[in-house]
Amino acid sequence: MAHDHAHDHAHDHAHDHAHDDSKPEGAKKSAFISAMGNFSIQYNLSAASAALPLMKGDYPPESWVGYTLKGMVFAGAVVGMCVMGYLGDLIGRKRAFIATLTLTVLGALGCALFPWGNDVNVIYAVISVCRFILGVGAGGIYPLSAAAASESTTSHLEAKSNVGKAFFWQTPGAMFPYLIGLILVQLNNTSTVTEIQFRLLMGLGVIPAGIVLMAAFGYEDSKAFKRMHARSPWHEALEHRAYWRHLIGTAGTWFIYDVAYYGINIFTPDIVADIFGPSSNQDDFWHEVVAQAIGIPGCVLAIVMLTRKGTYWLMLYGFWLIAIFFGLFALTYEIWPHSQSVLKYVLYCGLTFSLNFGPNVATYVLPTTCFPVQVRSLFHGLAAASAKLGAVVGTYLFQPLSDAWGVAGLMWLQMGLAVLGALVTMKYVDNDRSEEIIAEEEEEERKLLVAVNE
Repeated sequence: MAHDHAHDHAHDHAHDHAHDDSKPEGAKKSAFISAMGNFSIQYNLSAASAALPLMKGDYPPESWVGYTLKGMVFAGAVVGMCVMGYLGDLIGRKRAFIATLTLTVLGALGCALFPWGNDVNVIYAVISVCRFILGVGAGGIYPLSAAAASESTTSHLEAKSNVGKAFFWQTPGAMFPYLIGLILVQLNNTSTVTEIQFRLLMGLGVIPAGIVLMAAFGYEDSKAFKRMHARSPWHEALEHRAYWRHLIGTAGTWFIYDVAYYGINIFTPDIVADIFGPSSNQDDFWHEVVAQAIGIPGCVLAIVMLTRKGTYWLMLYGFWLIAIFFGLFALTYEIWPHSQSVLKYVLYCGLTFSLNFGPNVATYVLPTTCFPVQVRSLFHGLAAASAKLGAVVGTYLFQPLSDAWGVAGLMWLQMGLAVLGALVTMKYVDNDRSEEIIAEEEEEERKLLVAVNE
């Protein structure tokens, strides 16, 4: 087990948090911005997937459309995570928040207002460009909301809990486009109605992003950030080799997790069709809402475990649990490829729970515990960008693998990836709840708080 740099960071973080005597109002504003920011991320990233089925009748898409809409928003997110993560440490969380949220609002508005004309390909091309801009904005929220949430309190454990609670709102954010889709699909199916449906579904992403943008103007960077602010985050990062070792742990586990998470989307339609038979748009929306709802208890349990077990054990338990469910799923498909639909649905629910537990939360929280305040946003952005590259792998490479190996073969591969995630955790992630580190954290915080109060 690797613990060699953890003591240094325990000191750094105690120093970061103990001096940050923000007022409760500031902490509440930070919590709101981080939570609503995460809701905005997933609403806007999921909106096109919900809108596309509604558009297919009147705007029949060519084969490039589905991949391009996803690919452009992923590419934008990678850019946003890296650039806005860097700017968050360079110019401050507040200014970077305003910049990235402005792009989110413009991207969502563009998707709703700019696609016009009779050429379907032009309409989808315009949406794709707007989705890239939206992706840059939504991607930038990742590192900034995590950094803001972690710096809103003087307590180590509370900081972790705050980051986890902020991340929780991504799940309702992912559900909401499909809930709105359930309402919109009730409208009479005409070309005018279709226009209203897809423009409203994507345009509503402006609301959460706009609310956070307005709140960001009243946000103030934490005292810890102002005190520790480095003139050049890259220079600071290059001076400390320990940061790059931690990046292997944070980025590696997040990459592996996102490959598995987005890879399941390839065979979800097959499982749903196997269980429920042919389905309408309304049925598909319900299935998506139910799948997201199953994940909520997993996410909540992970947040509870954060303060009790820490990110290391949460990550490790989570990867092993995911491996077990993928293995059981693979066995079921090997033995009963075209039957046992009830068993498959039970396993699907268990897999959805496990994918929303453990690494889902731990990968988002981990960079805020590994990196000191002056490079926290930068490295969180790099780790998150690695995750989105994993999402691209899961989205684009698993379809040909599924065609070649079948669902069972893909499940075995997913199980192997989860085991690899557990091994990377054991090698490159420090046990942040080991007794000596807890004792050192508490002693450092006690001394620094005494010094501040004198």
